[in-house]
Amino acid sequence: MTQPSKAASSRGRGRPPRLSREKIVDAAVALVYEDPGMPLTVKRVAEAADSAPMALYRYFPDQDDLLHAVADRVASDMRFDKPTGATWQERLRGWMLLSMEHLRPYPQLLPYIASTRQPSWLPSFALLTEMLRPLRLGDEDLAMAIALIGTTIMGQATLAASRVPAAEMSAVLREALGEADAVEQAEVGPVVDALPGAFDRLYDVVIDITIAAVESLAEDTSGTSPTPKRVRTAPTNPIFSSASSA
Repeated sequence: MTQPSKAASSRGRGRPPRLSREKIVDAAVALVYEDPGMPLTVKRVAEAADSAPMALYRYFPDQDDLLHAVADRVASDMRFDKPTGATWQERLRGWMLLSMEHLRPYPQLLPYIASTRQPSWLPSFALLTEMLRPLRLGDEDLAMAIALIGTTIMGQATLAASRVPAAEMSAVLREALGEADAVEQAEVGPVVDALPGAFDRLYDVVIDITIAAVESLAEDTSGTSPTPKRVRTAPTNPIFSSASSA
């Protein structure tokens, strides 16, 4: 995992270094990394950058602009050593695990990372393009594969940051299940007990599914699949379809 620079969080002797946009972002990234649960405010960032809050507004019009800049830095810092592995599947798995580990300390920045309009994801796009090159995907399928991988990582990181701990949720469900009848308790109880373990394995399973989806794109491109290229449509929701036919 890429750690923020320590320079922003420690004062040197003598005159403080001149304030700059880069120094402010350095200080903010260090604050979020060190205390992910504490909201990032202009006041806290100013203190970490040895400056007054009003001075930061010379570089950032508002707090939202500051958060976007910090999120862009976190995204652009996803420059890991190329994952090792004998196959592209192993290398992709390694990169997805590293990416999740990198994003984990920054839960409050995830919405800003997802909505960025800056080219902060370009290093990741370039690495994934090189990693998937052996598949000889066409441009559209390669773009689809990269979009799938990126949204999978961001979705899982956001879910992991916002959900209640699995053990706590399991306890709540188990308590509520105590009011159910014996049949429901017997059927649902073991599933509730298995919930924490399921969440522990969730990201590994999601990675397997993502790799399988990329493999299917490669099969379609190479023509090795006996079935014609699939037309991907939204699944039919049985609730809505039955309601519309009523």
